[in-house]
Amino acid sequence: MQSLQIDFNLRNTNNPHNPKDVFNRFFRFGTGTVAKGINNTSGFRPKSTATGSTDIEACAFCVLVTTFDESEWPDSIDLETGLFTYFGDKREKGDLHDTTVGGNRLLRSIYEKLHQDQRTTIPPFLIFESRREAEGMVMRFLGLAAPGANGMSSLDDLVAVWRVHKTTRFQNYRAIFTVLRESEIPRMWLEDMVAGAAAAESEHCPATWKQWVMNGLYSPLVCERKKEPRDRESQLPSSKSEMEILEKLRVGLNDRQFEFAAAEIVRLMDDRFSEFTVTPRVRDHGRDAIGTYRVGHDHHQVLLDAIVEAKLWSPAHGVGVKPMSRLISRLKHRDIGVFVTTTYFNKQVQEELLEDRHPIILVSGGDISKILMARDFHAPGKLEAWLGEIAKHS
Repeated sequence: MQSLQIDFNLRNTNNPHNPKDVFNRFFRFGTGTVAKGINNTSGFRPKSTATGSTDIEACAFCVLVTTFDESEWPDSIDLETGLFTYFGDKREKGDLHDTTVGGNRLLRSIYEKLHQDQRTTIPPFLIFESRREAEGMVMRFLGLAAPGANGMSSLDDLVAVWRVHKTTRFQNYRAIFTVLRESEIPRMWLEDMVAGAAAAESEHCPATWKQWVMNGLYSPLVCERKKEPRDRESQLPSSKSEMEILEKLRVGLNDRQFEFAAAEIVRLMDDRFSEFTVTPRVRDHGRDAIGTYRVGHDHHQVLLDAIVEAKLWSPAHGVGVKPMSRLISRLKHRDIGVFVTTTYFNKQVQEELLEDRHPIILVSGGDISKILMARDFHAPGKLEAWLGEIAKHS
């Protein structure tokens, strides 16, 4: 195998001596008994140079592995922008940079270099998704990535976020990378770096990496996402933690209280939504909450009217055409609609919204869980306190 290709699966047995293994054998450099690969257990898998330091901050390149299924650490890739969000390797209390592999030390180091325009000393990152397929575990190659993004400030590309483990608060990094527009990564480039060559000086260096090193411009791998309905499974919670949050919300509130919660959830989803007022219980004219959506910049903004419809329903029943038609009929020109529900949206509803291009955002039960998880509502007592405040003010 002479190159890594976007979205190709590499069989991973965690044993480079297994003839069926492709992933670990690909990253094994050298010959005979002196051949060395990368570690096969962590999210950060650095590859040292053949003769240099084995410290992670001096690595030739680094493989980043994600599963995309840790709801408390929601790694994500936006295929439309090429941005990859990755959380560091701190999972318990203690110093932010004191981890077994040293992944957070590497993140601190590369973003410090990025902010000081020292890009020549930043190692390339190769992004993989670990997943189970019919043939066993595989590593899906997602692309070559550089830290940071076009137009992103040093305040936003690497952020220490707070999390809670049991009852103890601690910090971990959230890092933003850009997946570069390269469909194939030659193994000879990796061999050159392991031999000691600077990434951008190798004759096999991909053009977008060399461009980024030379002038700081990112050429992201962007894709036009096909707009199509989501199925029921993808709209509902995908983990035990997400299920628990949604069930507590569904059981802990009545229909009226959920209208207040829906307005708050929309604001938590996007802070450009604001000034929500929950309409009276009767004569709400099909609008459970009314607010505004801010468009523009700090010195000039336009406020659009935003209308929220809320349905506290069991996941056994999806939202159909009738309740959606009610919201559509209340929208005026330049209004934005948001439909928030603890269940899912039927396929027909989604197809009609896409076909008619109605400006309505759909927030399903799984979306609610993810929004609240991103705001640390899985921390002990936080969701219960929030629900108590909702009940008090409704």
